[in-house]
Amino acid sequence: SFVIATLTVVLTLICAAMAAFVFAHLHFFGRDMLLNYLTMGLLFPAATAILPMFIKVRDLGLLDSYLGVVLPQVAFALAMSILLLRRFFKDLPTELLEAALVDGCSYPNFFRYVTLPLSRPILATVGTITFVHSWNAYLIPLVMLNSDSLYPWPLGIMVYQGEYSTEWHLILAFITLTILPTIILFLFAQKHIVAGLTAGAVKG
Repeated sequence: SFVIATLTVVLTLICAAMAAFVFAHLHFFGRDMLLNYLTMGLLFPAATAILPMFIKVRDLGLLDSYLGVVLPQVAFALAMSILLLRRFFKDLPTELLEAALVDGCSYPNFFRYVTLPLSRPILATVGTITFVHSWNAYLIPLVMLNSDSLYPWPLGIMVYQGEYSTEWHLILAFITLTILPTIILFLFAQKHIVAGLTAGAVKG
């Protein structure tokens, strides 16, 4: 679970941050249409696309592997992540970008040296939300993984639930261990999460 969740968070933050920066600061044909298309992705849960997603992962030869779980989770996390990051990037002072461009700074350098350091609250927010969703994911790992050794924590609970008996003490222990990391992560990132979600809510 930790490997899957960590890879999902890293790939989501990298892809979403770069895409959100483009949507926030660059003007190109079809930008609004593409952004609306991404927003529509929030309307459909992963279960609606599980069959074509399984076929695509199978064709790529990624079944029964961590990447076969990580890539679909990243795809479904991108829409919300891009929207949150874009809103934060747009709320940053435009004078920073204008001054940087006047001084000869390129967009990639402005993104790397100015935008990202100022965006730690929203990056922590998006990273925490993505981590929790990936850590608690059940359907995608269930479909993509066949080996018990690769099962994440939520799927590991099934091992102790049989047709004729259920080992409740082990199931409850698994549930406790599953919840504990997300609680610890939230406690450490709580200030950044609140700052990221409330950024831009009050002007003046």
